[in-house]
Amino acid sequence: MVDNKRTFTAPQSLLESNLTFPNDEPSLTTITVTRERCVDPSLIDSFLRFLRHGSDDIIRQKLNNYRKASSNGKNKCKEFLKQELYPNWQIRNNIISFCENEAANIKTETDQKFNNIGGSVIEPITDARIDPYAARERVEEQEAQYRDWTKVTEWVANNRKIEQILTSTTDGILRQNCEQNEDYLKQFSRFCKDNA
Repeated sequence: MVDNKRTFTAPQSLLESNLTFPNDEPSLTTITVTRERCVDPSLIDSFLRFLRHGSDDIIRQKLNNYRKASSNGKNKCKEFLKQELYPNWQIRNNIISFCENEAANIKTETDQKFNNIGGSVIEPITDARIDPYAARERVEEQEAQYRDWTKVTEWVANNRKIEQILTSTTDGILRQNCEQNEDYLKQFSRFCKDNA
C-alpha cells in the first residue's frame, strides 16, 4: 500500500474574511487528506462544510461585497469567480477526487489480497462437510475486506451529488447577478484545466 496524502488549504480570500459559522463550529483552514481520513471522513466533512459555507451558502452576500467595492459589474463577477469561487470549488473537487482514487486503490488491493495473485486463489475453499462454518466465515471475511471500499465509494457519490446541487444553484445565482448568458460551470472546467 502506498502511503498517499495531500494537503489542502482554504483559499486566501476565505481565510481573510470574517465569516461566522452556524453552531460556532471551529473553522478548519488546512487539512491533510489520507486514506484513513477518506474511510473516516469526519474531519474532511468539517473542512468541506467550511469551504461550502464560505462561498456557495453566502454567495449573494459575497457578490454584494464585490458590488460595493467595484463600479464595474462584470469585473466584480470575474474577480469573485477567479479569486474566491472557482479556487474553492477546485479544492473541494480535488479532495473528493483524492478519496475516489483511494477507493479504487482499496478495491484493487483487496481484490489482489482476497482473490487472486497471478491467477491462483490464495486460500482453498474448505469442503462444507469438513467445516460447515467455513463458507459463512469466508463471506464475512470478504465483506469486512470490502467494507472500507464501500464506505469511501458511498461517501464520494454523496459528496459528488452535494457538489452538483451547490454548483448548479450557484450557477443560477451568478446568471441572475452577473452575465445572464454565461455558462459558469463550463468556465469552471476551463479554470481547472488552466490551474491543474
